[in-house]
Order: sequence, then C-alpha cells, then structure tokens
Amino acid sequence: MKDRRWQDHIIFVIGLWLIVSPWSLGAYGSDSLPFGAAAWNFFFCGLIVAALGGLAYASRQVWEDRVDILLGVWLFTSPWTLRFTDRMLLTWNALLSGLFLMILAGWVLWKKHLANVSKPE
Repeated sequence: MKDRRWQDHIIFVIGLWLIVSPWSLGAYGSDSLPFGAAAWNFFFCGLIVAALGGLAYASRQVWEDRVDILLGVWLFTSPWTLRFTDRMLLTWNALLSGLFLMILAGWVLWKKHLANVSKPE
C-alpha cells in the first residue's frame, strides 16, 4: 500500500468544510438550501475538492493537484467575481479556503517535482 500524503487528508477536509459552510455561515434560504451565488459556489467547489481528495487516496495523479490549485485560485477570486465581498464571513471563507488549497496542492506538486529531479536516470 502506498504511503498517504497528509496534504490529501487536509484537502479532503477542506472539501467537506466547503460543502457544509453555507449552513455553518448562515448562507441558506428558508427551504434550507444554499442561498446565493457564494453559497452554491462553496457547495459545488466543496463537492469537487472532496471528490479529488478522496480520489487522491487511491491514485497519485498530477492532474488532481493541478485541479485543486485551479479551484483554489477560483475560490480566492470568487468574492470579486461573484460580487459577495460585502458578506465578510463568506469572503474570508473563500479567501482562506482558496489559499489553503493552493498551498497544499502546490506543496504536493513541488515534492513530486523534487522527487522526479532527484531520481537517477
């Protein structure tokens, strides 16, 4: 069995947080569904991030980490793109979640790069 990277576990947890964050941060409507573009953004990004984090347990493909970085960039820029900067909790959630995703996935890619460079041919 391959060693599991601790970064994959944290990425999975970030995905779970993003899924539940609309309810945790009060961004839901009277029917208990996510309300507004920010809430739906967190929900769907969380589904993708959690799926990629779970998939990373089974396989170690570079594309998974690259998609995580792209989702991190999207989350980081989404308060301005979707215009919810007036809601501070949601804005900080997007900024911090996106930043953590970019750092963790970038870290994994950097370690893969270093492992490939140090391999003798």
